[in-house]
Amino acid sequence: MLAYTVSTVCFLLLCLGAVFKHGSDALVVPSLLNYDRGSRSFYSTVLSATATPSTRRRRNNKGSKHTNQRPKETISQGPWLADYTTSVRSQKKIQSSPSTLKGKDATPVQVAEAVLNTFLNIPSVECNAANVVCALTISAKTLSRGRRVKNMNSTISHELQSALMQTIDILKELVNDRRLTARQLCNAAWAIAKHLEYDASLFSRKNDKYIFVKDSSKSYSTWDLSIQQMNGDGTDKHIDDILNLIALRMAEHLEQTRDKRYRIKTGKRAQPGELSMLLWAYAAAKPRDRPPGWEQPRRMEQLPEKQNNSEEGKNNDDIDFVTFVKDEENFSQEGSKFVANDFKQMSITDRLFDAAAIAFCQGEGAAVKVSEKDNTLLKNCTWNELSNIAWSFATRGAYVSKESEAVMTFIAKEATRRIRLTQSDENSNKREILPRDCVQVAWALGMMDSDNVSVGDALVYLVDAINDYWIIGSDCPTRPLKEWKCADLVQMATALAHGRLDNQSVLSAIYKEALRRLDGRNGLSISETSILLWSQARMYLTKKFGGEFEEFPGAASRALLQRMEASSATMPPQEQANLAWSLTVLEQYDNDVISLLQKIFNAASTCEDGMIQLEHAHQLWQSYFLLSTDCPRAVKFVPEEFTKYLEHKWNLEKSRRKNSSKRHQDISKTLELMRVAHRNEYDEDVDVAIVLEEDSSWTHTAQSDFDIKNGRKVAVEFDGPHHFTVMASTGEQLSSLERGLKINPRVLGHTVLKYRLLKKKGWTVVRIPYYEFDKIPHFASMERQRYLQRALKTHRSLQFSGVDVSEYKAMPSTRTSRFD
Repeated sequence: MLAYTVSTVCFLLLCLGAVFKHGSDALVVPSLLNYDRGSRSFYSTVLSATATPSTRRRRNNKGSKHTNQRPKETISQGPWLADYTTSVRSQKKIQSSPSTLKGKDATPVQVAEAVLNTFLNIPSVECNAANVVCALTISAKTLSRGRRVKNMNSTISHELQSALMQTIDILKELVNDRRLTARQLCNAAWAIAKHLEYDASLFSRKNDKYIFVKDSSKSYSTWDLSIQQMNGDGTDKHIDDILNLIALRMAEHLEQTRDKRYRIKTGKRAQPGELSMLLWAYAAAKPRDRPPGWEQPRRMEQLPEKQNNSEEGKNNDDIDFVTFVKDEENFSQEGSKFVANDFKQMSITDRLFDAAAIAFCQGEGAAVKVSEKDNTLLKNCTWNELSNIAWSFATRGAYVSKESEAVMTFIAKEATRRIRLTQSDENSNKREILPRDCVQVAWALGMMDSDNVSVGDALVYLVDAINDYWIIGSDCPTRPLKEWKCADLVQMATALAHGRLDNQSVLSAIYKEALRRLDGRNGLSISETSILLWSQARMYLTKKFGGEFEEFPGAASRALLQRMEASSATMPPQEQANLAWSLTVLEQYDNDVISLLQKIFNAASTCEDGMIQLEHAHQLWQSYFLLSTDCPRAVKFVPEEFTKYLEHKWNLEKSRRKNSSKRHQDISKTLELMRVAHRNEYDEDVDVAIVLEEDSSWTHTAQSDFDIKNGRKVAVEFDGPHHFTVMASTGEQLSSLERGLKINPRVLGHTVLKYRLLKKKGWTVVRIPYYEFDKIPHFASMERQRYLQRALKTHRSLQFSGVDVSEYKAMPSTRTSRFD
């Protein structure tokens, strides 16, 4: 005991000597490495007299017995490295800043500005990463509440923008130094995305959904890159840099916290809510650069009379234009830069989505199987998180790897399992599952199908479960979707249209309910009504499928006219083009439909800004061309100059170079063997064009010189899967296919419209459906010739050998063959 006392006294004397010699700083040990478990990174700090909250509570309880003791002073640290106590004190200042504006009728922008300025006015040595994230989050929540009240996009003030950029610069420094945990990174990304959601002008790449085009007689698209370039000195560069940096840090975190078998290491797994929030942020801030199924972004152009006025006195050499020529390579756009679609060179954002996909499925997403394990992140997600993840992948178009593709199917199977489980549980609450969550997952799968990403039968089984849960099992059979919101109805119809799913039970229930929502204050909006009409036209739902489909076009047109007259609202260009195209496909021309079409063409031809999207011009031309003979009243007031412009743009689009599909090439090779003269990818997107003499009876007599003006034109159209509904749209139909029963899918509206356009231009259309041609093995050359002999009436007889002769027989009405 005596030796212990002596050693203690000696140590104290040495410490006192060091203090007298070097001052109080002698007790500070510089450059001690602290380990940040959230980001698996190290950074330099100093050893200070601080403690964790639990340790501090123990010390306070112990110190309560000695009230005369003076507390130890906190040793100051560097910028943005404040200790816990100091950080909490700063946090309270930030959180209380909105209360200082109470009673002053402050706008959300003013409150958000006060929050960020309060943070910026606090000395940096009194803050750390948590305070930066807190300030951004409170500012974002304030703007988000204000946006919901206004229900519209707004803009922030210059002062708030300046404060936001300063805060983001500080955040960038901290993220670069790896001072944020994974949770803080997710919160920061969410806060930035919320600011962009309030004011999209902060980040122009968020709105970079189209490219500007200059008219060219030699090329169908010339892009103005000078308008597309991101401003390196403005807010774009700041926001793009911080979003890329956060994505990089989170991707590294997800990749480092899994083993070689893609399993999350114990104690390191991220929370599903945090990842869901993170993916939403990047999908909202950096959505896909083109609509589902499109080869390139939207293209904008000035109308001729506006273009001439805007170019007066302007040197064409000052305009940076580049002509896009479709190449054998596929290109994708990330902002204004075009890079090869090489999966090995994915963007940072896509790398983040890929890492998240593996984390959610724990590697099992790649195998597309539902695991019985309960420890996968995806199974631990709430319904809201599950739907947000699906929405984020679809909105971003993040299908750059097998894992990213598979996670969507995994989500669909998990959603289907939960619906069936709730349905079979007699004690479950009917309101336990929100329609919005299930519909959003179905919508995401429909988007994938439009992008030619296979989802298998996952969408079929999910929609079947939705049908059984809400429609067949409804307590109100006459109105099963009464509790659904308008957005749910529209999103479900869009999911079925994009996914080509012909589930008549669900479609009928949607349009019956939609008819009830056309009138009323809280009914369908102009945009929602136009989307429902587009979905009906896309699926080619005519009166033979039900009275609701016969009634909806006229009732929708009448409701839109009343809405426009009552509010003097102008219809956006997207809705104008969709409505004109849809009403033309459905061919139901009553007085209300005709009046609406007249207003649409009048608005499109007299737009104030003089800009038109080329895809809209193509839709309007298709509609005008057919209406000019089918319903002349609808287009009798359209200016001639406008129709000539639409026709010119359509002809340029149709004259572009096209690539033939593998099946199309097989048909062409078979016709060459049969010595039938033809041309591939002819004008008007004709797959195979054949010209016959007027009195010719057999196709093999086709003209080799292709005198199209004096001959009879035959268009051989190979219709692949995306020209039809899916082969089986319900689980019952899938079972029928497995039993060998034949099911022919229905043709879609855009294909029907193409046939009408070709017929009006004098073409005789011969369809070659994929489900007939694909049954013939690729090595059966003679069988393919026999099939085309029947379909095209090529020869009276085909002689393959001395004994093998194929005599012509007309195609049976059932279109069955020996392969059925």
